[in-house]
Amino acid sequence: MASTSKISSLEALCTENQARALLEDMKVSCGNGWFFETYRFLDDGRMIYKFFLIDLDDQLEQSEKKYIRYHGWLEVVEEVGSIVVQPAGSLASMLDPALKHMLLTRFNEDVMEPVCKRHRVVTRVGL
Repeated sequence: MASTSKISSLEALCTENQARALLEDMKVSCGNGWFFETYRFLDDGRMIYKFFLIDLDDQLEQSEKKYIRYHGWLEVVEEVGSIVVQPAGSLASMLDPALKHMLLTRFNEDVMEPVCKRHRVVTRVGL
């Protein structure tokens, strides 16, 4: 991928059963600052998993309290025939494009690609 390209989306092509297995594997495969927060069901039964990125190396201590840098979150949405990664869910339009790109790039490298390779699932990166 060219360094000037901006990632706009991530997608893994899969069946409904594969989607559930991928979501569960992503949940337990977090690393490099990624954490699974929660999941919810949509009215039609599809699932959305929420992951957030923090920087544990960039901690600040004030008045004997520690603060960490929170970069943002992604939602991984179960769609028909795929799972789709969306930065900040419904708030994506308010996110800085560079932050969206960083969140998608990091999630792809840290979580999505390793999980999809294990499951032999094809991924697509939208530019």
